[in-house]
Amino acid sequence: MLSTCRRLPKLAVEISAYRNVYKTADGKPRDPLTIRNTDILINPNEQLVDQFMDTYGKQRLNFVKEDIDMWKECFGDRYQLLFIRRKATGEIVHTSHYIDYPPVAPFIDDTHQYQGFFWIHPDYRGVDSMRMTDYNVKYRLQNRSDNAVAQCFPQSMNLWKKMHGHNDYGHIQSVSYYKPEEMRIPDDLNLDGIHIRKATEVPDKDIVKYDQEVFPYERSKYVLTLLRKPNGFGKVAYDDDGKVIGFGTLLIFPSGECVLSPLYADDKRVAQAIFKSILEEIPLDDKKLLRFHVRSVDKCQGGFEWIQPFVKCPIRKETAAYLTYVTHLPTINYKKVFVNFPYTNSAI
Repeated sequence: MLSTCRRLPKLAVEISAYRNVYKTADGKPRDPLTIRNTDILINPNEQLVDQFMDTYGKQRLNFVKEDIDMWKECFGDRYQLLFIRRKATGEIVHTSHYIDYPPVAPFIDDTHQYQGFFWIHPDYRGVDSMRMTDYNVKYRLQNRSDNAVAQCFPQSMNLWKKMHGHNDYGHIQSVSYYKPEEMRIPDDLNLDGIHIRKATEVPDKDIVKYDQEVFPYERSKYVLTLLRKPNGFGKVAYDDDGKVIGFGTLLIFPSGECVLSPLYADDKRVAQAIFKSILEEIPLDDKKLLRFHVRSVDKCQGGFEWIQPFVKCPIRKETAAYLTYVTHLPTINYKKVFVNFPYTNSAI
Protein backbone atom coordinates (compact mmCIF):
# COMPACT_ATOMS: atom_id res chain seq x y z
CA MET A 1 0.00 0.00 0.00
CA LEU A 2 2.84 2.39 0.86
CA SER A 3 4.56 1.97 -2.52
CA THR A 4 1.26 2.62 -4.30
CA CYS A 5 0.77 5.89 -2.41
CA ARG A 6 4.23 7.05 -3.36
CA ARG A 7 3.39 6.56 -7.03
CA LEU A 8 0.24 8.67 -6.91
CA PRO A 9 1.86 12.12 -7.47
CA LYS A 10 3.72 10.79 -10.52
CA LEU A 11 0.61 9.11 -11.93
CA ALA A 12 -1.45 12.24 -11.33
CA VAL A 13 0.99 14.24 -13.42
CA GLU A 14 0.83 11.65 -16.19
CA ILE A 15 -2.97 11.28 -16.33
CA SER A 16 -3.92 14.93 -16.00
CA ALA A 17 -1.44 15.98 -18.68
CA TYR A 18 -3.41 14.16 -21.37
CA ARG A 19 -6.73 15.83 -20.52
CA ASN A 20 -5.75 19.00 -22.34
CA VAL A 21 -4.79 20.00 -25.87
CA TYR A 22 -1.42 21.77 -25.98
CA LYS A 23 -0.02 24.09 -28.61
CA THR A 24 3.31 25.75 -29.31
CA ALA A 25 3.80 29.52 -29.32
CA ASP A 26 2.84 29.67 -33.02
CA GLY A 27 -0.32 27.58 -32.57
CA LYS A 28 0.92 24.15 -33.65
CA PRO A 29 -0.20 21.11 -31.62
CA ARG A 30 2.38 19.52 -29.36
CA ASP A 31 2.65 16.57 -26.99
CA PRO A 32 2.17 17.33 -23.29
CA LEU A 33 5.15 17.28 -20.95
CA THR A 34 4.99 14.21 -18.71
CA ILE A 35 7.27 12.25 -16.42
CA ARG A 36 7.67 9.60 -19.13
CA ASN A 37 8.75 11.84 -22.00
CA THR A 38 11.10 14.15 -20.12
CA ASP A 39 14.32 13.89 -18.15
CA ILE A 40 14.42 15.70 -14.81
CA LEU A 41 18.03 16.74 -14.31
CA ILE A 42 19.15 18.03 -10.93
CA ASN A 43 22.57 19.73 -10.93
CA PRO A 44 23.15 19.09 -14.66
CA ASN A 45 26.66 18.74 -16.07
CA GLU A 46 28.72 21.36 -17.89
CA GLN A 47 27.64 20.17 -21.34
CA LEU A 48 23.96 20.66 -20.52
CA VAL A 49 24.61 24.09 -19.06
CA ASP A 50 26.40 25.03 -22.30
CA GLN A 51 23.39 23.75 -24.25
CA PHE A 52 21.09 25.96 -22.19
CA MET A 53 23.34 28.96 -22.73
CA ASP A 54 23.37 28.45 -26.50
CA THR A 55 19.58 28.17 -26.75
CA TYR A 56 18.40 30.74 -24.22
CA GLY A 57 20.94 31.76 -21.59
CA LYS A 58 22.87 34.10 -23.87
CA GLN A 59 19.67 36.03 -24.59
CA ARG A 60 19.46 37.22 -20.99
CA LEU A 61 20.88 40.71 -20.62
CA ASN A 62 21.80 40.42 -16.93
CA PHE A 63 23.19 36.90 -16.70
CA VAL A 64 26.36 35.02 -17.67
CA LYS A 65 27.23 31.35 -17.39
CA GLU A 66 29.76 32.12 -14.66
CA ASP A 67 26.86 33.13 -12.42
CA ILE A 68 25.86 29.47 -12.11
CA ASP A 69 29.38 28.60 -11.01
CA MET A 70 29.22 31.45 -8.49
CA TRP A 71 25.96 30.19 -7.01
CA LYS A 72 27.33 26.65 -6.71
CA GLU A 73 30.51 27.88 -5.07
CA CYS A 74 28.80 30.28 -2.67
CA PHE A 75 25.95 28.04 -1.50
CA GLY A 76 27.49 24.57 -1.80
CA ASP A 77 25.06 21.76 -1.02
CA ARG A 78 22.37 24.33 -0.24
CA TYR A 79 22.10 24.96 -3.99
CA GLN A 80 20.18 22.86 -6.53
CA LEU A 81 19.89 23.62 -10.25
CA LEU A 82 17.10 21.85 -12.15
CA PHE A 83 16.62 21.35 -15.89
CA ILE A 84 13.75 19.56 -17.64
CA ARG A 85 14.70 18.07 -21.02
CA ARG A 86 12.54 16.42 -23.67
CA LYS A 87 13.70 12.85 -24.23
CA ALA A 88 12.75 12.81 -27.91
CA THR A 89 14.76 15.86 -28.94
CA GLY A 90 17.16 16.53 -26.04
CA GLU A 91 15.75 20.07 -25.90
CA ILE A 92 15.89 21.87 -22.55
CA VAL A 93 12.43 23.32 -21.92
CA HIS A 94 12.53 24.40 -18.28
CA THR A 95 15.04 25.73 -15.75
CA SER A 96 14.82 26.66 -12.09
CA HIS A 97 17.04 26.66 -9.05
CA TYR A 98 16.60 26.32 -5.30
CA ILE A 99 18.67 27.86 -2.52
CA ASP A 100 18.31 27.15 1.20
CA TYR A 101 18.69 30.13 3.53
CA PRO A 102 19.09 29.05 7.17
CA PRO A 103 18.80 31.73 9.87
CA VAL A 104 21.98 33.13 11.44
CA ALA A 105 22.27 32.59 15.22
CA PRO A 106 21.05 33.96 17.56
CA PHE A 107 18.14 34.77 15.24
CA ILE A 108 15.56 31.98 15.25
CA ASP A 109 13.43 31.06 12.24
CA ASP A 110 12.83 28.22 9.81
CA THR A 111 15.14 27.71 6.86
CA HIS A 112 13.64 29.33 3.78
CA GLN A 113 13.98 27.60 0.41
CA TYR A 114 14.23 30.29 -2.25
CA GLN A 115 13.00 29.37 -5.74
CA GLY A 116 14.34 31.32 -8.70
CA PHE A 117 15.98 31.22 -12.16
CA PHE A 118 12.58 30.14 -13.45
CA TRP A 119 12.21 29.82 -17.21
CA ILE A 120 9.92 27.77 -19.48
CA HIS A 121 10.43 27.52 -23.23
CA PRO A 122 7.69 29.57 -25.01
CA ASP A 123 6.42 26.44 -26.78
CA TYR A 124 5.84 24.65 -23.45
CA ARG A 125 4.08 27.21 -21.31
CA GLY A 126 0.89 25.49 -20.27
CA VAL A 127 -0.91 23.54 -17.57
CA ASP A 128 1.41 20.58 -18.12
CA SER A 129 4.46 22.70 -17.34
CA MET A 130 2.75 23.94 -14.20
CA ARG A 131 2.09 20.39 -13.04
CA MET A 132 5.67 19.36 -13.78
CA THR A 133 6.95 22.31 -11.75
CA ASP A 134 4.67 21.40 -8.85
CA TYR A 135 5.77 17.76 -8.98
CA ASN A 136 9.47 18.60 -8.99
CA VAL A 137 9.21 21.09 -6.14
CA LYS A 138 7.24 18.77 -3.91
CA TYR A 139 8.61 15.32 -4.75
CA ARG A 140 11.95 15.44 -6.55
CA LEU A 141 14.00 18.14 -4.86
CA GLN A 142 15.87 17.89 -1.58
CA ASN A 143 13.60 20.09 0.52
CA ARG A 144 14.98 21.28 3.84
CA SER A 145 12.04 23.55 4.55
CA ASP A 146 8.28 23.62 4.25
CA ASN A 147 8.47 27.32 3.50
CA ALA A 148 9.21 28.15 -0.12
CA VAL A 149 9.82 31.79 -1.07
CA ALA A 150 10.07 33.32 -4.55
CA GLN A 151 9.94 36.56 -6.49
CA CYS A 152 6.94 35.73 -8.67
CA PHE A 153 6.43 37.60 -11.93
CA PRO A 154 2.84 38.80 -12.40
CA GLN A 155 2.24 36.15 -15.08
CA SER A 156 3.28 33.33 -12.72
CA MET A 157 1.20 34.34 -9.68
CA ASN A 158 -1.59 31.98 -10.71
CA LEU A 159 0.91 29.11 -10.94
CA TRP A 160 2.09 29.81 -7.40
CA LYS A 161 -1.50 29.83 -6.13
CA LYS A 162 -2.27 26.49 -7.75
CA MET A 163 0.91 24.99 -6.28
CA HIS A 164 0.58 26.32 -2.74
CA GLY A 165 -3.06 27.26 -2.23
CA HIS A 166 -2.59 31.04 -2.06
CA ASN A 167 -0.58 33.80 -3.66
CA ASP A 168 -0.19 36.15 -0.70
CA TYR A 169 2.90 38.31 -0.96
CA GLY A 170 5.12 40.45 1.23
CA HIS A 171 6.33 43.19 -1.08
CA ILE A 172 6.02 44.42 -4.63
CA GLN A 173 9.23 44.74 -6.58
CA SER A 174 9.54 47.29 -9.37
CA VAL A 175 12.20 47.90 -11.99
CA SER A 176 13.32 51.09 -13.73
CA TYR A 177 15.41 51.42 -16.90
CA TYR A 178 17.39 54.49 -17.93
CA LYS A 179 19.60 55.05 -20.95
CA PRO A 180 23.15 56.23 -20.21
CA GLU A 181 22.37 59.64 -21.75
CA GLU A 182 19.54 60.03 -19.22
CA MET A 183 21.95 59.71 -16.29
CA ARG A 184 23.98 62.47 -14.65
CA ILE A 185 26.26 62.92 -11.64
CA PRO A 186 24.86 65.65 -9.34
CA ASP A 187 27.30 67.99 -7.63
CA ASP A 188 24.91 69.54 -5.12
CA LEU A 189 24.30 66.59 -2.77
CA ASN A 190 25.02 66.98 0.95
CA LEU A 191 27.22 63.96 1.68
CA ASP A 192 29.04 65.28 4.75
CA GLY A 193 30.13 62.62 7.19
CA ILE A 194 29.87 59.76 4.66
CA HIS A 195 33.08 57.99 3.62
CA ILE A 196 33.10 55.55 0.70
CA ARG A 197 35.61 52.72 0.29
CA LYS A 198 35.96 49.97 -2.31
CA ALA A 199 34.50 46.62 -1.22
CA THR A 200 37.80 44.92 -2.08
CA GLU A 201 39.58 47.07 0.53
CA VAL A 202 37.42 46.51 3.62
CA PRO A 203 37.24 43.60 6.11
CA ASP A 204 34.84 40.78 5.28
CA LYS A 205 33.08 41.17 8.62
CA ASP A 206 32.07 44.77 7.87
CA ILE A 207 30.08 43.67 4.82
CA VAL A 208 28.65 40.47 6.31
CA LYS A 209 27.53 42.08 9.57
CA TYR A 210 25.65 44.85 7.79
CA ASP A 211 24.03 42.39 5.39
CA GLN A 212 22.76 40.29 8.28
CA GLU A 213 21.24 43.38 9.88
CA VAL A 214 18.99 43.53 6.81
CA PHE A 215 18.52 39.83 6.07
CA PRO A 216 19.51 37.55 9.01
CA TYR A 217 20.07 34.40 6.95
CA GLU A 218 23.30 32.78 5.83
CA ARG A 219 24.66 34.11 2.53
CA SER A 220 28.00 35.56 3.67
CA LYS A 221 30.09 34.07 0.87
CA TYR A 222 27.56 35.23 -1.71
CA VAL A 223 27.41 38.87 -0.58
CA LEU A 224 31.21 39.09 -0.45
CA THR A 225 31.55 37.57 -3.93
CA LEU A 226 28.85 39.80 -5.41
CA LEU A 227 30.32 43.04 -4.06
CA ARG A 228 33.81 42.11 -5.28
CA LYS A 229 33.09 40.78 -8.77
CA PRO A 230 35.59 41.94 -11.44
CA ASN A 231 32.79 43.35 -13.62
CA GLY A 232 31.39 45.36 -10.72
CA PHE A 233 31.90 48.49 -8.67
CA GLY A 234 31.37 47.40 -5.07
CA LYS A 235 31.35 50.15 -2.43
CA VAL A 236 31.01 50.28 1.36
CA ALA A 237 29.98 53.43 3.24
CA TYR A 238 31.23 54.40 6.73
CA ASP A 239 30.34 57.24 9.08
CA ASP A 240 32.85 59.46 10.91
CA ASP A 241 33.14 56.87 13.68
CA GLY A 242 34.08 54.04 11.31
CA LYS A 243 30.68 52.33 11.48
CA VAL A 244 29.30 50.71 8.32
CA ILE A 245 26.19 52.57 7.16
CA GLY A 246 25.64 50.98 3.75
CA PHE A 247 27.00 49.07 0.78
CA GLY A 248 26.18 48.56 -2.88
CA THR A 249 27.47 47.48 -6.25
CA LEU A 250 26.74 47.91 -9.92
CA LEU A 251 27.54 45.10 -12.36
CA ILE A 252 28.15 45.69 -16.08
CA PHE A 253 27.33 42.64 -18.19
CA PRO A 254 28.67 41.86 -21.70
CA SER A 255 25.27 42.93 -23.06
CA GLY A 256 25.90 46.45 -21.74
CA GLU A 257 23.23 46.08 -19.05
CA CYS A 258 24.29 48.06 -15.96
CA VAL A 259 22.57 46.43 -13.00
CA LEU A 260 22.54 48.19 -9.64
CA SER A 261 22.01 45.37 -7.18
CA PRO A 262 22.10 45.53 -4.22
CA LEU A 263 22.07 48.97 -2.56
CA TYR A 264 21.57 48.87 1.21
CA ALA A 265 21.90 52.04 3.29
CA ASP A 266 20.87 53.63 6.58
CA ASP A 267 19.14 56.48 4.76
CA LYS A 268 18.72 58.22 1.41
CA ARG A 269 21.88 60.35 1.76
CA VAL A 270 24.02 57.24 2.19
CA ALA A 271 22.37 55.49 -0.76
CA GLN A 272 23.04 58.53 -2.93
CA ALA A 273 26.66 58.78 -1.77
CA ILE A 274 27.30 55.14 -2.72
CA PHE A 275 25.66 55.49 -6.12
CA LYS A 276 27.49 58.74 -6.87
CA SER A 277 30.81 57.08 -6.08
CA ILE A 278 29.93 54.25 -8.48
CA LEU A 279 28.85 56.56 -11.30
CA GLU A 280 32.06 58.56 -11.03
CA GLU A 281 33.93 55.46 -12.23
CA ILE A 282 31.66 54.77 -15.22
CA PRO A 283 32.05 56.72 -18.49
CA LEU A 284 28.41 57.49 -19.26
CA ASP A 285 29.29 58.26 -22.89
CA ASP A 286 30.61 54.72 -23.45
CA LYS A 287 28.71 53.38 -26.49
CA LYS A 288 28.97 49.84 -25.14
CA LEU A 289 26.59 50.65 -22.29
CA LEU A 290 23.00 49.62 -23.05
CA ARG A 291 20.97 50.89 -20.09
CA PHE A 292 20.87 51.19 -16.30
CA HIS A 293 18.73 48.59 -14.55
CA VAL A 294 17.50 49.68 -11.10
CA ARG A 295 15.08 47.83 -8.84
CA SER A 296 13.05 48.98 -5.85
CA VAL A 297 10.65 47.55 -3.26
CA ASP A 298 7.53 49.25 -2.02
CA LYS A 299 8.32 48.63 1.66
CA CYS A 300 11.37 50.93 1.71
CA GLN A 301 10.49 54.57 2.35
CA GLY A 302 12.19 56.56 -0.37
CA GLY A 303 13.34 53.34 -2.03
CA PHE A 304 12.12 54.62 -5.36
CA GLU A 305 12.57 58.39 -5.23
CA TRP A 306 16.20 58.43 -4.05
CA ILE A 307 17.50 58.22 -7.64
CA GLN A 308 15.87 61.43 -8.90
CA PRO A 309 19.05 63.62 -8.62
CA PHE A 310 20.85 61.15 -10.92
CA VAL A 311 18.40 61.16 -13.83
CA LYS A 312 17.62 63.96 -16.28
CA CYS A 313 14.11 62.65 -16.91
CA PRO A 314 11.17 61.95 -14.58
CA ILE A 315 11.73 58.76 -12.61
CA ARG A 316 9.72 55.81 -13.87
CA LYS A 317 9.08 52.22 -12.87
CA GLU A 318 7.11 49.13 -13.79
CA THR A 319 5.99 46.21 -11.66
CA ALA A 320 8.45 43.33 -11.88
CA ALA A 321 7.57 40.75 -9.22
CA TYR A 322 5.89 39.91 -5.92
CA LEU A 323 7.62 38.24 -2.96
CA THR A 324 5.48 35.15 -2.41
CA TYR A 325 5.75 32.55 0.35
CA VAL A 326 4.12 29.34 1.55
CA THR A 327 3.91 29.62 5.36
CA HIS A 328 5.50 32.96 6.34
CA LEU A 329 7.83 35.66 5.11
CA PRO A 330 11.50 35.78 5.99
CA THR A 331 12.43 38.60 8.37
CA ILE A 332 13.59 41.67 6.42
CA ASN A 333 14.69 45.13 7.59
CA TYR A 334 13.11 47.04 4.72
CA LYS A 335 14.27 50.42 6.05
CA LYS A 336 17.74 49.82 4.62
CA VAL A 337 16.74 48.25 1.27
CA PHE A 338 16.99 50.84 -1.50
CA VAL A 339 17.79 48.21 -4.15
CA ASN A 340 17.48 44.49 -3.48
CA PHE A 341 19.81 41.64 -4.36
CA PRO A 342 19.32 40.00 -7.79
CA TYR A 343 15.71 38.78 -7.70
CA THR A 344 16.50 35.40 -9.22
CA ASN A 345 18.28 34.17 -6.10
CA SER A 346 17.28 36.16 -3.03
CA ALA A 347 14.21 37.32 -1.14
CA ILE A 348 15.62 40.84 -0.76
